[in-house]
Amino acid sequence: MQSGPEDALIRLVQGPDGALVPDVAARLPGRGMWITADRDVIGQALVSGQLAKAASRSLKAAVQRSAVPDDLVEMIDRLLSRRCLDRLGLEQRAGNLVTGFDKIKAALTKKGAGKPTLLVSATDGAEDGRRKIKAAVGRDVPEVALFDREALSNALGRENVVHVLLMASGGTEKLKADLGRLYGMRGLGPLTCEAPSDEEGQRNEE
Repeated sequence: MQSGPEDALIRLVQGPDGALVPDVAARLPGRGMWITADRDVIGQALVSGQLAKAASRSLKAAVQRSAVPDDLVEMIDRLLSRRCLDRLGLEQRAGNLVTGFDKIKAALTKKGAGKPTLLVSATDGAEDGRRKIKAAVGRDVPEVALFDREALSNALGRENVVHVLLMASGGTEKLKADLGRLYGMRGLGPLTCEAPSDEEGQRNEE
């Protein structure tokens, strides 16, 4: 089930009780296995029992089908979501992001403000405002809409966060990699520079 660069994969390890545990940060001790961050691929492997068999081979230990959580896809989604939101908080403290329509527009013309590299929009933000901010930022900057304004506001400790612009940094690159994995876990395909379609936006809010 391993395919592609490591930052596009999910690591699984076997816990003390024998159950498979997602290790999205790839830091847990012990032998691990890598799986593609793809909702459909993982779901099919769960149903068919192939994931348990692949784990037994990779971990060189008997992994029973019952040791693979039925909600593994949801577990990975939750962990990646938390990781992405925590990263937004870190980038805010590092001074690498700007929030709010007016502040973002001002930052785009401010000398020495940094290079815009990622736009994060709330899924429940107004479509008109989203189009306007995207036009101001430019189509070459990827836009992500995976979290509602409550999640973004809690992550940044601010009220009513709808638009977040991140500047180029090592942390932003890590965030983009994690967002790319989360896109795969939600069946949204690769992270691109195009704004999500209305259909994708609806799926994000489900």
